[in-house]
Amino acid sequence: MRPSLFRLLTAICSMLCAICSSNVFAYDEIFYNDFKVVNDAPASDAEAARFLTQATFGPTAAEITRLRGIGYRQWITQQLSMPATLQRPYVQTLDAGIKSPGQSDRMEAWFHNAITAPDQLRQRMAWAMSQIMVASDQQSGLNQDPIALAEYYDVLARDPFGYYDGNIYHVGNYYQLLYDVTKSPAMGRMLTYMRNQKSNGALSPDENYAREVMQLFSIGLVLRNPDFSKQLDSGGNPIPTYASSMVQAYARVFTGWSYQSGFNSSPRGLNWSAADYLPMICYEQYHEEGGETVLDNQVAAGGPNSCESDLQTGLHAIANHQNIAPFISRQLIQRFVTSNPTPDYIQRVSTVFANSNGDLGQVISAVLLDTQARTGTLPAQYTQPAQNYVFGKAREPLLKLTALWRYYQAAAQNGLYAFNNPQTNYAQRPLGSSSVFNFYLPDYLPPGELGQPAVGVAQYGPEFQIINESSAISTSNDLTQRINQYVGNPNNTGATIAVNLAPLINDAGNAQTLVNDLNHDLLYGSMSASMNTSLVSMLGKLPAAATPTARVIATLQVLLASPEFAIQK
Repeated sequence: MRPSLFRLLTAICSMLCAICSSNVFAYDEIFYNDFKVVNDAPASDAEAARFLTQATFGPTAAEITRLRGIGYRQWITQQLSMPATLQRPYVQTLDAGIKSPGQSDRMEAWFHNAITAPDQLRQRMAWAMSQIMVASDQQSGLNQDPIALAEYYDVLARDPFGYYDGNIYHVGNYYQLLYDVTKSPAMGRMLTYMRNQKSNGALSPDENYAREVMQLFSIGLVLRNPDFSKQLDSGGNPIPTYASSMVQAYARVFTGWSYQSGFNSSPRGLNWSAADYLPMICYEQYHEEGGETVLDNQVAAGGPNSCESDLQTGLHAIANHQNIAPFISRQLIQRFVTSNPTPDYIQRVSTVFANSNGDLGQVISAVLLDTQARTGTLPAQYTQPAQNYVFGKAREPLLKLTALWRYYQAAAQNGLYAFNNPQTNYAQRPLGSSSVFNFYLPDYLPPGELGQPAVGVAQYGPEFQIINESSAISTSNDLTQRINQYVGNPNNTGATIAVNLAPLINDAGNAQTLVNDLNHDLLYGSMSASMNTSLVSMLGKLPAAATPTARVIATLQVLLASPEFAIQK
């Protein structure tokens, strides 16, 4: 089947599923009552675009209009109700007969969904979760296994807000996400617990996943209060969340799991089988049978045929741990809204997490609808010199490109979004981190006044860990190339992902109008007066013979490289 036809059929199926399931997925709106949302419908395009910059891969003119018409809460409710737009069925169709496939088809599927999929909040949540529960094509031979990775990403898109598998509904909470991630063959290979075997006297079970599922995927290293502040012992020292013996206990819980096609099978290669991506199953003869005491003093059953019950006991103990709410809530705020959420912001979201049993639909609603998120302003106590919190975050490099492509309706004549390795220019690629610690750390302190201020608290800046002189230039250069691939450029090919700059070109004769357009389209009305003046002045100094297209491209090039576009507020 041709990719463009497959895309069309996939889109039609997604639309039908959305219509059929619109009532089935009905989220109760009671949970919004805990948040003060002033003027639920955005009062301006700027307010709507700012929200969409946080909640999607970038605003579009149509989505701004729709959001202004229905309001924040209804927009979120509709997004939570949509089925996930998936990658794996498409990638599998293209790669099933290839002996050593690379990642190009998976990259194309990711960009297609990021730019065109209607379930933007699910797609953004999957992107956020992929940076918390990291699996990577750089590890464990996964570079030749795009189908397993595509299915892993689909788990991150489906699970957070709940989904139907036939007539069976899977609730969208953190336990379910942990459970499905743990059974994923991609994660099993990434963190080396696939074919993990019980102790035999000489060898002990692999502890890799047992450590990272606690340290990185759920509860962190030290006990936290709901506002993410550290809990201290009588000596003023942070209290660890777990001891090394707990890692060993969980390593024994995670024994016996492998492909559905057999414990020692390898369902990859020229004759692919579904076992490559289907959830792993447990082979009891390889599972540790002794009852293990896991977190919160829960005891895994142990004994014959205890594989599944041991796993559920261990994961429930993690999902119910007091730390998971503040630990995950803070990272979600960082990924969507601001790098330095205030303690009261974290506590409000963390409380929703705890009270809802980890319902991620309610949690992301709390993140996006919080007063600080919607206004971008902080309570007075956080702006004093002793605190000096900064609201906002560095825009992720790859999200600069998606914002450009979404607003200006980027598309190729062949219907594909072929971009094999964005990491070269954007220091990021979907499921392409060099390690399980993601592209950047949530606690990264940038050098200079943010990370080491003369007055006030240090400010975290996770994205700045991959933004440097080299990456800033490579990102700007690639964005410049993208805007030169505009609709109508005679150098375009059928595979060129061309942006539609016609509305800007029509206004290029008036410098102020053009700058106002760009402020509206890409900066959600936040352009400073000084930047406005500089751009208008620059346009006035261009040669009189400069074409409208040249004027637009020159202005876009400066805006896309500017600090004001680089920082999301």
